[in-house]
Amino acid sequence: MIVYQFTSKQKEMTKSLDIDLHGIFYGDIEQTLEDHFYNNTPPFKIITGNSTKMRERVLSYLNENEYKYMSGNLFNQGYIQVL
Repeated sequence: MIVYQFTSKQKEMTKSLDIDLHGIFYGDIEQTLEDHFYNNTPPFKIITGNSTKMRERVLSYLNENEYKYMSGNLFNQGYIQVL
């Protein structure tokens, strides 16, 4: 008699450090980012969506605080990658 023993490897769940700003009021962006940077270390993505105003405020915050970043990619400009 042949017995086969199968083991299942569970994927290790990793917490995403990305932050999604959909639904955040423009006046709350700076504090939201401040809290996120305090609790997390880059690299991570800041998801801004297609809002020009949201994007401008996030970029302003990143520049004022001298963070390095890269804006989206050719196909998706709705996020900013903090390096």
